Amino acid sequence: MFGRTTVWRICAICVVPVCQAIAGAQAPSQGAGPRFVELTCSQPWGSAANVPDSVMRCGTVTVPQNRKAPNDSRLISVVLPVVIYSLPGAKGTPLLFLSGGPGESSIDGLQQIFLRSTTGQMALRARPIIAFDRRGFSPVFDRATPDLGTIVFQPQLARSAVIASLRDSLGRRARDLRNHGIDPSNFTTSEAVEDIADVARALHLDKLVVFGASYGTHEALQFMSRHSPMVEAAILDGVAPPNATKLLDSTYMATTGQAIVGRVVADCRADPICNADFSELPQVVASLASNSRPIRKTVRFTASGQWRTLEVSGPAVLSVLGIASADDRVLANIPRAIVEFVSSDTLSGDITPNVLLAAALDPSLQAANKQTLPLVYWIAFCGDRPQGDPKAGDRQLCDAMGVEFEGPKAIAPVKSDVPTLLLSSGYDAQTPAELADSAATSLTRHQRVHFARAGHVAFARPIVMACVTIVVESFLRNPDQPPPGDCSTNVAPAFNPRTTKQLTVKP
Repeated sequence: MFGRTTVWRICAICVVPVCQAIAGAQAPSQGAGPRFVELTCSQPWGSAANVPDSVMRCGTVTVPQNRKAPNDSRLISVVLPVVIYSLPGAKGTPLLFLSGGPGESSIDGLQQIFLRSTTGQMALRARPIIAFDRRGFSPVFDRATPDLGTIVFQPQLARSAVIASLRDSLGRRARDLRNHGIDPSNFTTSEAVEDIADVARALHLDKLVVFGASYGTHEALQFMSRHSPMVEAAILDGVAPPNATKLLDSTYMATTGQAIVGRVVADCRADPICNADFSELPQVVASLASNSRPIRKTVRFTASGQWRTLEVSGPAVLSVLGIASADDRVLANIPRAIVEFVSSDTLSGDITPNVLLAAALDPSLQAANKQTLPLVYWIAFCGDRPQGDPKAGDRQLCDAMGVEFEGPKAIAPVKSDVPTLLLSSGYDAQTPAELADSAATSLTRHQRVHFARAGHVAFARPIVMACVTIVVESFLRNPDQPPPGDCSTNVAPAFNPRTTKQLTVKP
């Protein structure tokens, strides 16, 4: 829908020096099981605010790169960095935190997001919490082996040009990695899920509570399917089930983004102050939604001072605003941004200009400015989806890397009787509530709670954070008893009035 006006430029390719990382990787002894090797928690391991370093343990677990050929001397082993937080007296079943992406650092997600939330703090008082970085990526040098690196790019050229450049870059990267004993096809979600089991075994754990956030729920569900005896309970926030193959596709995101704007309009009308300040909002949104003709606006970008004239469609603007609403600060400004957009030819600030720039791009490319993604992001989607990654919309990038779709098992609905709590958010275009509903149909012992006025991943949203904690703790105490979800409906977004100074926010 937005491909005609997409502008991109490949900026750079960055790889942590592969040969340096290889030096520290030793293959596990033949016949030996996975083993946790404890290390000093030095600076590369990071730290969690408000959690004493004395309760943190660090170490590595080494696993085969290719489990089908674990003794293949041509391939270097995978060294997984693992952190464990355990307070004295926290004797509950350990909780494993799985971050999203795919390819985000679960260690960083644990330290910077989960342990800063009330849900994470409550969990820490009851049980040890474990996280490890997904195979193939480390945000910190010398923490994991191997690191397949990242690709950095930014919008400048036509969409077809950026996909062609990505294809060439990914192909060259894959060839270089194979020359150094690293096969990208060994870094799919399937292999990452088996790493969960190996880390648990290395820590001598028979049971885990699995907490998955966003794409981490995808890995959690696959783990439940393959290793259900190891899962005592699962909490899934922002559910991305394996059978949701349209996840992040441009048409799907455009539709969900516009639906979210519709909910924002309804919430504004239900708020007497917002309704009085933006009484024309329903008519303005209806006009934009029905206007497919190009709209020309001149904008000034605060950071650079640059002026630029852009042509976008009304539906594209609504889609981008809906997608960006997951950020609470953007959500608060959506009514004003919409009214400002239709009432002014020249726009300034950061919200509206960046919305316009993003609206000129295909939402599946997920960036209005420079974007950095680990190589394992593409590898995961290539293995998980028959149609390939959502950026190209086909398998050309996958073919360039030599990563095949892993077959029907990769997209089969997960059937399980593991007690599972499914959380969803109303302002979530990445993993909308319908995906949690879909996953629930084949989970026989599930509980379902929806936060209609929260953004992507509810536990991290201040507006519902306390309620999520109550729901999660109640579920863990009695998984077969519906949790007290009444608090999920007792919140409302605070929309900024017309006169409030616009915040500096990049959607």
